[in-house]
Amino acid sequence: MTKKFILKQEQLFNTAASLFAEKGYHGTSISDLAQAMGMRKGSLYHYFKSKEELLFRLLDEYITEALTEIEKICALEVTPPEKLRQFMLFYSSFYAGDRDRLVLLINDIDKLGESYRLQVIEKERRYYRALTGIFSQLQVAGIMKPIPPAVAAFAFFGMVHYTCKWFHKDGAITAEELSEMFLEIFTKGLFTDPEKI
Repeated sequence: MTKKFILKQEQLFNTAASLFAEKGYHGTSISDLAQAMGMRKGSLYHYFKSKEELLFRLLDEYITEALTEIEKICALEVTPPEKLRQFMLFYSSFYAGDRDRLVLLINDIDKLGESYRLQVIEKERRYYRALTGIFSQLQVAGIMKPIPPAVAAFAFFGMVHYTCKWFHKDGAITAEELSEMFLEIFTKGLFTDPEKI
């Protein structure tokens, strides 16, 4: 692929994510996307095979980018609290920083056919396993309250994912600042002795 093709594809994907987030997947037609891009409808199919494949690629590339970083964090030779800190700071800023794709992840995953949907769900499960693994390490170390790791994980994911309803990255608080606040809120209620963190 040429650099020009890659740049045009990125622009197309960003435009599609914005339209899907604003109007809904079913409420957005390929004609809408072509008009927004200033392209002929037929020309769009050089970049994707179908509207469903376009949605899948938007979600899959987004999740894969985050998962790559998460698995790097989990492989670090650092203490469990530091691992959790890096995980939460990255995850919060990453997802709060791209509202359009987060809206798609929350609202439109069920619009995918089974094959595509299962691929996305399996990667989401790797997020879950990574975070519950860190919580388990914290409990073995005796520095986390006896909260089931699954409950703690879903509480954190829910807190971050709901930002698509109210957070605006161009507002008074940046995504990075928000991630620091989430870390503070979450860990002060999680650890047996927060002053040690």
